[in-house]
Amino acid sequence: MPSIIANVYGVRMGTSSRLPTPRVASWGRVLGQLRSWSAGAEGPGDAAGSAPDGPTPDTTPVDAATTAEQDAERFRRLLAKALGEDPDMSGLRPAALGSGARLVDALADLFAGRSGLLSGIPDGTADDREDAFVARFVAAVGGDGGLIGDAVARRAARRTAERLLADDPTLASAVHSGVPSARVTGEVFCTAYRFFFGEFMGEFVRASIAESVPLVLPVDPTGLITAAVARKVVDLIPDPCDGAERRAPGPGRLAETARELVTDAVELALGLREEHP
Repeated sequence: MPSIIANVYGVRMGTSSRLPTPRVASWGRVLGQLRSWSAGAEGPGDAAGSAPDGPTPDTTPVDAATTAEQDAERFRRLLAKALGEDPDMSGLRPAALGSGARLVDALADLFAGRSGLLSGIPDGTADDREDAFVARFVAAVGGDGGLIGDAVARRAARRTAERLLADDPTLASAVHSGVPSARVTGEVFCTAYRFFFGEFMGEFVRASIAESVPLVLPVDPTGLITAAVARKVVDLIPDPCDGAERRAPGPGRLAETARELVTDAVELALGLREEHP
């Protein structure tokens, strides 16, 4: 049977179509806890209403959110440990570095008002043009690699393209009306930059859970956990706008700053470093 990840993320078969489970013992314990929590989500009156090793978890929104935050932090720590033991795991770090660099190029062109992503979009409805823009952005940022990390980068790129359109009405109007050029603001540039790395990690955790824990349940904690991971990562990523403000004025300083921060952003996102100096 094809991997869930191959179906959801479009990973080419014949490369690394299955998501490798991190080779650390504690990863299994976290997944076991997640299975127990998921089993309890159906409620105390059901056969799966209590975990084998404890009482039914309380799945009220507040408790679920708190548990998700705790599990999100466990996933981040375990991933950092797994990457320390297996740096090539899933092609994750190279994909994050490569897509991060391409993200800067795409955002820099949008910031300068010269993006080829907007030119030559075929005629059609506003939705058709939006789909075309998103597809172009994903291709430009996510690339066409066949490893799990590449597939996660493409999913994060899609989410970032959607966020760009939601955050910048001028860009959205240009895309929907077929105008061949538009400029995004520095604030939108920096928000999208940090958002991408958060989504990259959130999508990898989502993929890890989907591959390891079958969740066909009324209450699915996966979204809560991945959102918590993404929020945590966004908080850690340095803001290129802040760095650019400390430089002498000049063309390209925002893109230059963002490009120099990619390695820091990737290491912070993957948990290989905890703080930006």
